[in-house]
Amino acid sequence: MSEAQSLSNSTAPPSWAAALFGRPLVRLAQGPLPAATVWAIEGDRIAGRISEQFTANAGEYHARYAASAHFQGLFEQTIRKLGLTVPDAPLIFDMGSGSGANSIVPCFNLFPGARQVATDLSGELLAILAAYAADEGLSDRVICVVMDAMGKHVAREQFDLVTGASILHHLTYPTAGLQAAARALKPGGQAIFFEPFDGYGLMRLAYERILAEADLRRAPLDPAVAQVLREMIDDIAARTSLDRESQQFAELDDKWLFSRDYLEIAARDCGFANVRLLSHNNHATLYRDVAHVQLRLGSGQEGLTFPPWALDILDSFDRAMPQLTKNGFMMEGSVVLTKAA
Repeated sequence: MSEAQSLSNSTAPPSWAAALFGRPLVRLAQGPLPAATVWAIEGDRIAGRISEQFTANAGEYHARYAASAHFQGLFEQTIRKLGLTVPDAPLIFDMGSGSGANSIVPCFNLFPGARQVATDLSGELLAILAAYAADEGLSDRVICVVMDAMGKHVAREQFDLVTGASILHHLTYPTAGLQAAARALKPGGQAIFFEPFDGYGLMRLAYERILAEADLRRAPLDPAVAQVLREMIDDIAARTSLDRESQQFAELDDKWLFSRDYLEIAARDCGFANVRLLSHNNHATLYRDVAHVQLRLGSGQEGLTFPPWALDILDSFDRAMPQLTKNGFMMEGSVVLTKAA
């Protein structure tokens, strides 16, 4: 039996993880494959059972990790362009890990000596990650814990790096995530988040113009195209203008499109000394390309496209700004926060 298999079959968590939590860890369940262990905080009401139906029908889980290369590229780009220095064997606290494709797996590839605490509210998603880790011989380097990462269960100032791939914009109060990251980090430690920004407002303007032009031309769009544009307009409007205290806002899954100012001010208020933002996209055909991606994802169809005059409207937004200017209107970006040394 390998060291990883022995650890994952143990009734105790890895020794390096035991001191990272304010309460003892208890085994929540055996995952969908042998040796896939998920943990919970003793006495924490968050943790629930992993259903027998899930365990029986977990199926082939490796396909989930096909997206890891994309997110690994985002981490690499962020580290390289911002000149970040990360310890060779960092201790990492990951917030909202899910099945780990967006953060845990990329960080294993980038930091071969890393040890990671994977957290999520879903025990079933963590069971998929635990199964993957066991299969890859990584169970001794990751512990999967069902918990609210915004809470205060982890020990203060223990981690070199906090990661969160698309987590803050799901929170009613993103400052809770920033505060949790600041608590967890050692002095001088860094947090890396990937988040959406209010530069999507330009996509809303482009879509509104396309719909208006279709009416003026008396040239109706394909109904499926028009529906996606209207849905995107509504979604962008809700995430930039909605009353944050309303029931409608509470019911949204994707809640925020952040402004630079909001994140910079909030992060400093939460104790971070340095805030850096990096746009992920500013290429020459940005708005056309984003529109095609949203059309495909929103419709679930591969063959839909825009008429030539609508493409020209999208291209006019690209022509209106130099590529560097687009950074100021970014739609997706990295948020890198450094705690005071």
